[in-house]
Amino acid sequence: MSELSTKQFCEIPWLKIFTQTIDQPQALPAVLAGYGVDAFRLAQIAQESPNKSEAYGRKVLFKNHEVEVMLAKWSYKAMAVPHNHGSSQGLIWFARGNFLEQHYRFQSANLIQSEAAEFYKENQVVTIDSSDIHSCQPESTGMSLHIYCPPIHDMKVWDAENKRTLIVADECGAWIPENTDLIVSEKKW
Repeated sequence: MSELSTKQFCEIPWLKIFTQTIDQPQALPAVLAGYGVDAFRLAQIAQESPNKSEAYGRKVLFKNHEVEVMLAKWSYKAMAVPHNHGSSQGLIWFARGNFLEQHYRFQSANLIQSEAAEFYKENQVVTIDSSDIHSCQPESTGMSLHIYCPPIHDMKVWDAENKRTLIVADECGAWIPENTDLIVSEKKW
C-alpha cells in the first residue's frame, strides 16, 4: 500500500486503537503501523492550509459518533492559539518534526501560561484531557495525527489580543477564524 485511501481509513478500528493506547500513548505509532499507518504514508496525504492565518492544514481522516481522527500539516513555526477540545479526550502523535506544547489556565478574566513549554521530539505522543487549554508549535515544520474521543464539539479558542473566548464550529481548527460563520459564540472578558 503506497498511499492510504479514504476507504482504508474507514476500515481501521479507531475507537479500539484509542482505547488500547490512551493509557500507554507511546504505543500508538507501533499500533498504527500494524494497520499500515505511518508517518511516510500520512505525509503523502497531508495538506498545507491555503490560509496564512491558520497554523496548519486540517484534514479529517475519519469521524463517526465515537471518534474523530485529524491530520495536521503545520506551517513553518506556526503556533495554534490557546484552545481546548470541548468535552473530548485525545492523543496527539507528533509524526514529523519536533514540537513545543504550552499549557494555560483561564482565571479571573486572564489567560495565564501554566508553566514552561514542554518539548516533544518527533514520534512522541501526548494525551489531552477535556479540561486542558494548550497550544502547540513546531520547531520548524511538522505533521501531527490527532485522535479524539468523542469527536471535537464546542471547542473553545482564546483570543488574547481581543480579550474574548470563542466557541468555534466543529470543522474549525485551533485558530481565530477569519470566516465569522465558523464562530458559534463569543464571550468578552
